[in-house]
Amino acid sequence: MSLLSRQVQPAETYLAKLTSADWAILAKRRVLLKGGKGQYAVMVATPTDAETAWAVLTDYENFHRFLPTVVKSRVIQSEGGRTIVEQLDRRRILLSTVESTVRTENLEIDRQQISFRLLEGNLQHMYGHWRLDAAPDALVGKAAHLLVSQQVYAEADVGPFKSMFYNLFETSLVDTVKAIRAEMERRAVASEKAQ
Repeated sequence: MSLLSRQVQPAETYLAKLTSADWAILAKRRVLLKGGKGQYAVMVATPTDAETAWAVLTDYENFHRFLPTVVKSRVIQSEGGRTIVEQLDRRRILLSTVESTVRTENLEIDRQQISFRLLEGNLQHMYGHWRLDAAPDALVGKAAHLLVSQQVYAEADVGPFKSMFYNLFETSLVDTVKAIRAEMERRAVASEKAQ
């Protein structure tokens, strides 16, 4: 039994908190990152349809093909909408290369939200969710039909290096959501060409 919530948050819960400056960032196709110190919301707008976007977010076996620091990914267990995924992450930190294995539980809800939590890894905790929501009319006019967002809470026991951890984590969030959007758009173009 999963400890993750099966409830989908109403989009208004967080979209109403966005400022006009936030919407301007999204309209320019830039990544919106809000929060800090282990609590983040990251969002991008894309013209990709929801079906293609969902296929990318749930393509666990192929994360290593399009996520920047994932070098290996595999599904450990899958049961209904619950999937346990193991990833080998490799990144350069200062003068060394650091590898870590992360195992997450992912709960897919209504093809709109994926709630996740860390089961094993080198963080104290990490949990949150990915969301797909229809873009508001103001963005649809700019060829963005979908908002892809992630809320994540993460902490690591790194002693005096906590601020460095937060900086690296924030950079990783932005790089990851950019890579996910790029893969969504690549697949959408490939699908259009195939028709």
